[in-house]
Amino acid sequence: MSDDAAFIPARDHSVRSVVSGCETCAHWTDVTLIGPCGADATGLPASLHCESCSAERPAHWPEHVDDMGHLDGCPLCDYHTLAIQKDFNARFGLAVVVITFGLLLFLQLPLAWTLAGLVAVALLDWALLRLVIKRLLICYRCKALFRGFLPGERCRPFDLATWEAHVPAGDD
Repeated sequence: MSDDAAFIPARDHSVRSVVSGCETCAHWTDVTLIGPCGADATGLPASLHCESCSAERPAHWPEHVDDMGHLDGCPLCDYHTLAIQKDFNARFGLAVVVITFGLLLFLQLPLAWTLAGLVAVALLDWALLRLVIKRLLICYRCKALFRGFLPGERCRPFDLATWEAHVPAGDD
């Protein structure tokens, strides 16, 4: 495993799942996969079916899941690198920061108390992200989300430049 991935805790989702967009109708489907976390590709479906239009999308699990259950590359589009990201709603996190800051301004506390409040929220945020919030793997190309898989050697922490390089023209 790479040096970057070695610092990511092994704790993960307890159930394997994949959320993928349909190439035909663009509907996103969440599929719970059979097979315990940490196991190889045995029992994973050879294709995923769209809930909306029933289109079938092949999934090449054996090429991307090793014997230890590490997912290394996207089984749906065969892209070689997946992003590792915390499974947390960024809008909610931003709302917490804005509401906290607004509340501290509304209370008109002295600067020292305002800064202490912001530091307390930052410490709580750090603790939650390190100890509670789980992670997921995201394909840069097809944007599929994989939960319950251990990251493989080519998985890296999320990189915005790589993400933007795969945004289709006209989607910005």
